[in-house]
Amino acid sequence: MRAAIDASPLIYLMKIGQLGVLDQYQEILVPPEVISEIERGLASGHPEALEVRGLIEKGRLRIRKGGRPRTEWNLDRGEAAVLALARRANVDEVVTDDRAAMSVAKYLGLRPVSVPFLLLRERRAGRLSQENFEAALRRLLGVGYYLSPELHNRLVAAGRR
Repeated sequence: MRAAIDASPLIYLMKIGQLGVLDQYQEILVPPEVISEIERGLASGHPEALEVRGLIEKGRLRIRKGGRPRTEWNLDRGEAAVLALARRANVDEVVTDDRAAMSVAKYLGLRPVSVPFLLLRERRAGRLSQENFEAALRRLLGVGYYLSPELHNRLVAAGRR
């Protein structure tokens, strides 16, 4: 499976120590605009952004231009660039946590997926125990990710099935 990924999922996965969930993809594409966002984070004192450099050096993340992002999508540069790349590269999924980007992705016929659902997929594949899945969700909430209590409960229940 191939994916195009936005900055926020990379950042959240780094913060909760779950970059390994990206192993479910054979190829992960990232536009230069997203790398710039992460580099700005590094300059602002977020050392976890160094892990992204490591993923690029190891060839796990491939920087690729996706063409000119569409301004009428009303998204920030990173999200718009990810969607442009996803369309151009014909990826299987767009990894984003931005609701507006998810809506535009669906409109464009792309398949968006967010961090909690990447974690759930790992749980269902048996690569995360239920205990570790729930701990990852708690860490995600602890670093500022918003999940409604209802969605959190549905995810936990889905992990048990």
